[in-house]
Order: sequence, then C-alpha cells, then structure tokens
Amino acid sequence: MSDYYEILGIQKGASQKEIKNAYRRLSLKYHPDRNKEEKNDEKFKKIIEAYQFLRLEEKRKYKKSEVDIATIYAEFWKQYDKKVADESQFGVGANFGGFTNPFGANVSENYSHNQEKEPSQITMHLILYGGLGLVALWIILLQIFK
Repeated sequence: MSDYYEILGIQKGASQKEIKNAYRRLSLKYHPDRNKEEKNDEKFKKIIEAYQFLRLEEKRKYKKSEVDIATIYAEFWKQYDKKVADESQFGVGANFGGFTNPFGANVSENYSHNQEKEPSQITMHLILYGGLGLVALWIILLQIFK
C-alpha cells in the first residue's frame, strides 16, 4: 500500500484531493497518447492502479463513518422513544386546558407537537386568484403605457 503512495509521489495519509491532483498530474505526463515509450505505458498503468486502490480505500473509510453515524442516529431515536414512553404517564392526549398561554392560543384544544392548522380553501383561493388578478392587471397596464 505504501508503494501506491510512492508511485503517486505523495505522503502516506494524503487527503483525497491531494491523491486526485497527483493522479491527474502524473496521468497527463505519462499518458500513452502523449508519450510513445513503452516504459511510460507501464508507469501509466501503475499510476491508474495506485489511484484506484487509494480511492477505494478512502471510500471504505467513508462508508465506515457513515455506518457509525447511522448507529448514533438510531441510538438517539431509541433514547428519544424511551423518554416519550416515560412521559406517557400523563396520558395520551392529556388536556392541559388549565394552563395559560401567553401567546393567546386556545389551550383547551388537544394539540400534539408540531401540529399545523390547515389553511381554509377560501383563503387559498383568495391568495391564488388575487395573485393571478394582480399579474393580469400588471400585464394590461404594461401594454397600455408602452
């Protein structure tokens, strides 16, 4: 493996960017279309082999870290679910109507967190057709004052 680093002329533990730059530089220098010597053909093949091996090695490292992240993520949600289950002693759909809300919301309704109130169809139609009407009016006025 250390031979691959030597072939590309970089230090062991080089970043992916350094590996790629060394590969590009050497592949342009030893490419068979640029050099007709047979010894350069062998050198070019070794450069390709070294680059492919080092690139795959970096991808394997990345996949390992991806698995670690997935494990940490799964562990977080296990802890979260455990906490939610512990809080369920208050009952599902508990009514907190006795609490006052400083923002003026009606707390007598049962809300789950992150619940949005659905917009009415009338509001959506007013916004949609009002916007289309403004665009049409704008086009008409542009044509008149041209």
